[in-house]
Amino acid sequence: MFGFAAVALFVIAFIVNGTATSVSSAWFSPTSLMLAGLACLAVHLLGFQAGWRPGGSRRGWLRR
Repeated sequence: MFGFAAVALFVIAFIVNGTATSVSSAWFSPTSLMLAGLACLAVHLLGFQAGWRPGGSRRGWLRR
């Protein structure tokens, strides 16, 4: 999920930078969008929301 957010932020930053759109807010500048995208990418690569549980899998208990 964070990977998709990073892609969306990178695309928006690329479009704003490529069209040379003048933005008055610091939150929507290409640099701040790029940094937010990098933060989302870092969280994605750390593995948050990946479905991992501490304690391992219980699949071994189901085998007979």
